[in-house]
Amino acid sequence: MHTNPDIKKSHFGTWATGSSGLPHFDLIVEDDEATDAPFRHLIGTGHLSAMTDRWGNVNLFTTEGGFLWLNSPDSCLARSSIYLMMEVEGELISLLYSELTRREGIRIGTGSIEYRGEVKTDLVHLRIVQEVFALPDRSKRIYARFKLTNLAKTPFQGRLEIRGDVMPVRPDPTNPLPPRQCPVTTPGWAVFSNIHEQLGDVFLAVSDKWQAASKRDSLRLFQSVRIDPGSVWSVGAATGYGPHEATTISVPTLEEAHRQWAKRLAPFAVDAPEPWMARECLWDAGQLLSFINYDSSVGEYFIAQGGYVWSWFPVREVSGTSMVVAGCDWELAAASLRFLAKTQLASGDLPKGHNMRRDRKSTEFESDNELWFTLSCCESIAMSGHTEFLDQVCSFWDEGEGTIWEHIKRAFYWVRDHVGTGPHGLVLIREGDWNDYLSLMGAKGRGESVVNSGTACRAFGYVAEIARRRGETPFATEVETYLTKLRQAVAETFDEGWFRRGYTDDGKPVGSYAENRIFINAQTWAVLGKCGTAEQRRTALKNAIRHCHTEAGLILMSRPYSSPAPDDISWCAIPVGEGENAGIWPQIIHWFVWALTEEGLLEEALAEWKYGTLHWHTNQFPSVPYGIFNGPDCFSSKWAGRREGWTQTQLLNRAQGAPINPMIAWQGFTLRKINEALKNKPV
Repeated sequence: MHTNPDIKKSHFGTWATGSSGLPHFDLIVEDDEATDAPFRHLIGTGHLSAMTDRWGNVNLFTTEGGFLWLNSPDSCLARSSIYLMMEVEGELISLLYSELTRREGIRIGTGSIEYRGEVKTDLVHLRIVQEVFALPDRSKRIYARFKLTNLAKTPFQGRLEIRGDVMPVRPDPTNPLPPRQCPVTTPGWAVFSNIHEQLGDVFLAVSDKWQAASKRDSLRLFQSVRIDPGSVWSVGAATGYGPHEATTISVPTLEEAHRQWAKRLAPFAVDAPEPWMARECLWDAGQLLSFINYDSSVGEYFIAQGGYVWSWFPVREVSGTSMVVAGCDWELAAASLRFLAKTQLASGDLPKGHNMRRDRKSTEFESDNELWFTLSCCESIAMSGHTEFLDQVCSFWDEGEGTIWEHIKRAFYWVRDHVGTGPHGLVLIREGDWNDYLSLMGAKGRGESVVNSGTACRAFGYVAEIARRRGETPFATEVETYLTKLRQAVAETFDEGWFRRGYTDDGKPVGSYAENRIFINAQTWAVLGKCGTAEQRRTALKNAIRHCHTEAGLILMSRPYSSPAPDDISWCAIPVGEGENAGIWPQIIHWFVWALTEEGLLEEALAEWKYGTLHWHTNQFPSVPYGIFNGPDCFSSKWAGRREGWTQTQLLNRAQGAPINPMIAWQGFTLRKINEALKNKPV
C-alpha cells in the first residue's frame, strides 16, 4: 500500500496540473478492470448538468422544474447527449470512446472530460479527441469539441455526423412530460421544439452550416469532410435547452473554459502545509461547484447533494454545503440559504426533502432539518460578516413571508415546541437525526439524541447572541433559558470517557461506556455545542480517536451492531462495517476535525484531516475504482473485512449513486479552520 499521498500515480491513472493551474486526473482503465464501475464524472453550468462515464457517454439532466433526464443513462434506446459518428463508403462507424479500436485514456478535469483514442479499419486510421466541457456561467448549454487527425497515408473522405440523443425521463410518474413535438431543423441546428413546458426546446448546434436532421430520439448534424494525411480537422458543437437563435454559435476552447474555472475557483484556494493538500482542496471545490443546480419552484440556485437523491432535493445537506462555501462565495451561499428558507412552512418546519408539492403539511417526526438550517444561516453570516442577510425577506412555502431572521426564529420555536425534548432533557431523535440508521431509537416519540442536542446548542447559541445585538431581549432570554437546560442535559450524558449517543424510547442508554461503543458524531456536536467542561470535551475527542481511528479514516462508531440490528436501534439491516453501521464517512471525519480545531487539538486535527481526503483513500486502496476524483457517500471500514475501503453494495448499492457531494464538500472548510486556529495560536 502507498503511504505518501503526494505521489502522483495511482492504480487507475495519474494526477497532474494543467496550464490553468487546475489539477486533473488522467484515467487509464482497461476493459477487464473494474468492469462494473462507470467512473462517473459530473460537469455542470448551474442550470444544465452532464453525467459522463468511462465509455464516452454524456447524459444531460436538469433540476429546473423538477429533476429531468434529457437523456437517461438507464435507457437502452439511446446512448449519449453529444457524440460523433462517421460514414465511409456506406459503412456507419461510431466514434464513441468505448467503440474505438484503441482507447488511449480519459482526462478528467474541473468542468470537463476529454476522451482520446484511435479508430483503425481497412478504410481509415484516425486519432480521435472528444472534449466535453461546461462553463461556470449558469447557461443552459454544454459544449463539445471534436478533433480528428488522419494517421493514414491516404486522404480521409466521408460523412461526419454529430448526434445528440434526447429521451426525457422524469423519476416522478405523477408529473408526466408533455407529448413530443415535431423536430425543427435549420442549417447548423437540430431542434426538438417544446419538449418540456418549462424548459422549451432541446437543441444540438454546430459552429458551421452543417445540414440537420432528426430521427426517432436523435438530433443529427452532418457534413462531408476531407482530411489529408497528417492533417487535423476540428469542429465545435453545443447541446442544451431553452431559448436560442438559429445563428452560428461560438464555441470556446477547452483552454478558455479552464481559465474561467480557474478564476471562479481562485477564492477557494487554501494554504496548506503540503502541496497535495492544496491540490485536494482546489479539486474538491471544483467538484462541489459542479453540483450547483436551479430550482424554479423557489427561483434559487443551490448545491444539490447528488448521488441517488438527485430527484429528491435533500434540504439538510444543502444547509451543510451553504456554510462550506460562505467564506469563499457569499452569493452562492446566500442563494442556497434562500432556497432553504423558501421551502420552510410558516409553522417553522423544514422538509427533509423538497419535492415541490404544494400540499405538503408539517410533520413533527423529522428532527434535525430546522437545526441545520439555523446552524447554516448563523455560521455563514459569522464567517462572511453579511449580517444584513438577516433582513432579507423570503416567502414561506405554504403562505406568507418573513425576513431570514423571522425564518430562523420560527425554526427555533418548531424545535423547542414541536420536536421537543425527552425525559433526560435532550432533543428528541424522532425518526433518526443525521444518522437515519438509528430510526427505531425514537419510534415511539421518546428517544433522545445527543447529536441533535449538541447541534441545537451550537445553532441557538448564535441565535441568542444575534437576538441580544438586535435588542430583542425577551426572545434572547427565551433562547438562553432553553440553552442552559439543554447544555446541562448534554453534559450529564458524559459517561466515564465520552458523551453517550442518546437514549431509546424505553430510556436505555445508547453509546454508553458500559456498552463500550463510542459514536464520533456525539463527541463532535457535544464539543461544537460547548457542552460539558473543557476537560470532558478534550477527553471525549481523544477517546474517539483512540477507539475509532483507522488508516482508512475515523469510523462512525467504534463497534458495529449486528445485521439485522437490535429492535430498538434500527429497522435497516445494514451489513457490519458498511454505511451507517460503523462505516467511514468523509463529511463526518471533517466535522470531527472541526471540533478538534475548536478545542485547540491542532496536531490531531491535521493528522485526522488527511484521512478524509480523496488522495489519501486512493493511495491506501489503489485497486478501489472510486474515491479517486469523487466517490460514493461513504467507505466500508475494517469491520467489513476484505471490503475495507470499498463501499456498501448489499441492500443499498452506494457505489451506484456516485458521485455525491458530501465526499468532497468539507476538506477546504476544515483546512481553513485549522489555518485560522494556527494563526491565532499563542506563541
